[in-house]
Amino acid sequence: MKTKLIALVFTIFGFFAGIVFTGIAINASAGKMMLKEMKSPYDYEKTVETIVNRVNLMPEWHTVTVYDMNKEVMENGGKAIGKYSIIKYCSGKYASEMLMSDDRKPMGAMMPKAFAVYEKSDGQVYVSTANGAVMGKLFGGETENLIEKVSLEVEEMLRFMNFKFSLF
Repeated sequence: MKTKLIALVFTIFGFFAGIVFTGIAINASAGKMMLKEMKSPYDYEKTVETIVNRVNLMPEWHTVTVYDMNKEVMENGGKAIGKYSIIKYCSGKYASEMLMSDDRKPMGAMMPKAFAVYEKSDGQVYVSTANGAVMGKLFGGETENLIEKVSLEVEEMLRFMNFKFSLF
């Protein structure tokens, strides 16, 4: 009887320890999973120019705008952040598919899509974007299917950096 009680206590303890460990692991890795950051093979200006050109060459995609975030920040009371651009881009085809359904209309808060291009203090240029592989899994269903289609085209836009979405 004592052995069964000890086994039950250890089982319950193990179950709760597993929940706690999983929560800590998810919390520690969630930020890195949601965003993908990769080093650019080019300098800052060429990276921005290359991405804008590649977006505009993709069928049914276009660059909406390119924000100079350093300028925006400084003009609105902030301190200089260095070379930093946000490239907003969109596909009318995928936007209409996503926003046509009332259930998916809230997704507009994440549209249009964006790339951030920035130079870190070590002089290296990086590009970051939302991780389509993870985002799709979070929503599931038809939303996941649409995000997967978009993600394949985003990978093509960033092919010059050998970019690939992944769950980890």
